[in-house]
Amino acid sequence: MTIKLMKLPIIIFSTLGLLTLISAIFPQFLTPYHPDEIDVTALLQKPSWSHPFGCDELGTDVLARIIYGTRLELMVCLGSVALASIFGIPCGLVAGYFGGKIDWILTVIADSILSFPIILFAVLIVASLGASVLTLVGVLAFAFIPRIFRLIRGQTQIISSLGYVRSAEAMGVKTVKILFLHILPNTIGPLMVIVPQLMAIAVLIEAGLSFIGLGIQPPQISWGSLLLVSKNYYVAAPWYPLAVGGVTTLAAAVLVFSGDLAGAAVNPLRRLK
Repeated sequence: MTIKLMKLPIIIFSTLGLLTLISAIFPQFLTPYHPDEIDVTALLQKPSWSHPFGCDELGTDVLARIIYGTRLELMVCLGSVALASIFGIPCGLVAGYFGGKIDWILTVIADSILSFPIILFAVLIVASLGASVLTLVGVLAFAFIPRIFRLIRGQTQIISSLGYVRSAEAMGVKTVKILFLHILPNTIGPLMVIVPQLMAIAVLIEAGLSFIGLGIQPPQISWGSLLLVSKNYYVAAPWYPLAVGGVTTLAAAVLVFSGDLAGAAVNPLRRLK
């Protein structure tokens, strides 16, 4: 019964994921409007059947801008997590497997980064280097590296003590092969849990930075840049900021819940309950 009940959220999240990919790659399939199309007769128009989320200060369909903004949002989320994984996974494998001084050095560096508030760090770096997609991806990746590092390090310490790893060492299997063929595949489950959560953090940080003018700037379209513009109309057109903020919040919540769902799927003890 539990397995059958788990299929429903899997189907829902899979559908949402597919719609997100379509929004990023083929946004024109989901809306007939162009994000830069100006209609002076529909300035700040209320939500209707033709414009479910209403129109903005230029008469542009808000839903169309949200859909087209998904592309940059995915670039920030996936780019920052992928870049963090490139550095965090190898360092975690090395630190967890070898231990000793190299483990101590890498752990101290990771803890030092974690001790600094991620929002404050992002504000300082973006304010210094300027607001751009590359800067934002780099800042988020730097903040995510220690989180992925500590996860992989802990999993590696556990897995490296198991019998099949010890047997591979006794047979003279090369260390690189042990790390990437015997240990790394068994860390995929925990990674599936943390990656969506990091993506949710990226969505919220991008939105927060853009809201204060330090994120992705117009005319580039992201959910954060839409929040930056829509905040000026929370009295005249409250549906405008509410629509953008609601989509941003919902996306972050779905990512967090999908991480929890992945944890339940890869955890045999939870599957049996």
